[in-house]
Amino acid sequence: MYTMKEVIGVSTAGFSDAVRNAIRQFPKDSGTPAWFEVIEKRGTVRDDDVFEYQVKLSVGVK
Repeated sequence: MYTMKEVIGVSTAGFSDAVRNAIRQFPKDSGTPAWFEVIEKRGTVRDDDVFEYQVKLSVGVK
């Protein structure tokens, strides 16, 4: 059986790194991540440039 957990990952390098950071920092007491779906992508702008990338994931947990 799987349950779904939502997490947000951030990175200053890009969306792919934000996904990796979310999975790497997934709380150990929440189960073992088996798969994920990107629900939202967004970012922040600072001094007229992209500052941070953010992704909201839905993670399938065993």
